[in-house]
Amino acid sequence: EAAFFAMATISDTRDISDSANIDCCIFSCLALSSLARLTPLSPLYSLHTESFFSKRGFIHPTMKLSFALLLAPTAAFVPAARHAGTASTTLRAGSDEYVVAVLGDLHIDPRKMEDYGTGRSHFLPIFDEAKSDGKGVSVVSLGDLGESKNCDHNPESDSELFAGTTQCHEMAAEFLGSFDTPYDVVGGNHDLEGLDEFETDEENLNTYLKSHGKETPQFCREVADKTLLVGMGSTLFRDAVYTSHEVTIDQEQIDWFENLVKTHPADEGWKVFVFTHAPPNGSGLRVLQENHVVNG
Repeated sequence: EAAFFAMATISDTRDISDSANIDCCIFSCLALSSLARLTPLSPLYSLHTESFFSKRGFIHPTMKLSFALLLAPTAAFVPAARHAGTASTTLRAGSDEYVVAVLGDLHIDPRKMEDYGTGRSHFLPIFDEAKSDGKGVSVVSLGDLGESKNCDHNPESDSELFAGTTQCHEMAAEFLGSFDTPYDVVGGNHDLEGLDEFETDEENLNTYLKSHGKETPQFCREVADKTLLVGMGSTLFRDAVYTSHEVTIDQEQIDWFENLVKTHPADEGWKVFVFTHAPPNGSGLRVLQENHVVNG
């Protein structure tokens, strides 16, 4: 079965705005099926910028980041107390080293939670070691939290899609919160797909935000000294201009991001990692030819 966590792609996007003068790195979601086939015996990767990405020119050696990528599941996910999500805050690290787990399309199926628990079990030892070393630790989900099909989740409907429902977002929040470390999430193209439950995108978006303890679709977390994790999420599905599966970043988020870049310049030591569900137009990432992040 294809891996349920996806890899983040990285692109140096300092050329997006010459006036920004900021070290910036973009993460978006890609399927791992080909990578899983190439490395069937390696369930977990912990990648370090100094030894991997900096050699390939993706990011600068000054960005000291480790992140884990899960490829294949092996103990069951046992729901803990209700987790309402974690608002974006500063993680006080003892140094400029930190660990970020980047989770791609979870597409949670409530009938298969044992697999998700297995995946989580691979991350926890990495987090524990990082915390004991005084490093900042965080989880970022790249969206598409629920399976876009009926998952026998609603006894009153055998056709309702699980993705985008209140049940979906509450279950995803509980799972992401069970890593025992702060998490952030950006909305993907399926996260407002609760068509049977909600009449409008606004209603669906409000439930998504409430479930994950978010005030806005975007987030900013300082994971280490002058090191920001920044994310922007899709806000339209029913009312999308071109296709419902276009990831649309509204103008309010764009304005917020432009101000963030201007007020956190690289010459003052700031590093920024940007997370979206799909590659933004203009980023130079060519993995998707039709559906990209667009301005609202």
